[in-house]
Amino acid sequence: MLEDLGVFQGISLEVERYLPKITSASQLVYLNRSEAEQDRRYKQLIPYVLIICGDKVLRYRRGKAGQEKRLHGLYSIGIGGHISEEDHQLFSNDRGYQEGMRRELMEEVAIDEVKETAVAVINDDSTEVGYVHFGVVHVMQVAKEDVAGRDSGIAAPEFVPIAEAMKDPAGYESWSRLCLENMDILLARAGVSTVEGAAR
Repeated sequence: MLEDLGVFQGISLEVERYLPKITSASQLVYLNRSEAEQDRRYKQLIPYVLIICGDKVLRYRRGKAGQEKRLHGLYSIGIGGHISEEDHQLFSNDRGYQEGMRRELMEEVAIDEVKETAVAVINDDSTEVGYVHFGVVHVMQVAKEDVAGRDSGIAAPEFVPIAEAMKDPAGYESWSRLCLENMDILLARAGVSTVEGAAR
């Protein structure tokens, strides 16, 4: 299907082009994660939510308890994860991706309501992890910094100034680096005006 829509590498802002197609129930197939991680014929659909509070972004380290060992120890600014087995029944309707994304987000951080905007998609075949995953970047604004990691795979979550996060991208996983490099436009697409210029 990506071939039909247009294969790209890195980040694409054409989320309106990709999202309806890649989240359509007719296009989704459920596979056990252990199979999907090894099968390059498929891309696992991953929500990647940037949580913004004022001029800060939520950052954490990938903990050892997280299932994706290839990312352990790296900084991330993306919250979200794999659609799990309990979401299997959601695949029979076009709300499947959205509901799975919301459940994942509420599992990992202490929020009760999810209001977000999809702003980009990521395809990065330059790493083993990226080759079998396809990301949907969402931006969510929160009023307070009192969200905390609920998931053991999230270590030392903290809000840091966006400008500070951008200073040393080498310590971040590749998807976070792509988001940081494009942060101004991602925030603008989400209508985040309170942090104008914060990423400079």
